[in-house]
Amino acid sequence: MLDLSKIQSIAKSYSPQELFAALVWQRQFNQFDGQEVITDLSGRTDLWASFLFTKPIFAPDENGLSFGGMIDTLLAMANYRPMPETSIIHFVAYPGDALYILTENQDTKVSQLLDLGKKWRADSVEIIDGTNEDYSFRLKRRLRTRYSGALWDNDVEHRDAVIVCYWWD
Repeated sequence: MLDLSKIQSIAKSYSPQELFAALVWQRQFNQFDGQEVITDLSGRTDLWASFLFTKPIFAPDENGLSFGGMIDTLLAMANYRPMPETSIIHFVAYPGDALYILTENQDTKVSQLLDLGKKWRADSVEIIDGTNEDYSFRLKRRLRTRYSGALWDNDVEHRDAVIVCYWWD
């Protein structure tokens, strides 16, 4: 059941980025420590424009794996119920295991984000920039166009963007 007054209060108080940060903060599994990741990201806001925490997005997706991840996320959200710590019943937490960070295509920023992937013990770290044969040239153009034209910052007119993807198994 949705508590509309609570939703209204949350919507007025928090940005979408803060809501995703809260989802990351809650997650701990295998080598992943959400609190460490958010602490590092909050201390290095100069390295990123935004981030998204979700199930992996595959391209190309011939086997429907991205769709399956979306279904897993929807099921976890449908089944989640807050429970006291003392409860023997615990529901599946938000099932994100891939972190996507949008950043400027600048060697110093990208290399520092890659270093954070080592610190965070990510199983895989990938740079998505449109040059990988699995991604089309259109993606590179779309990253540049969207990054240059969509951010409310006059200094990004001719900048290029990449996405750094971290995945934990």
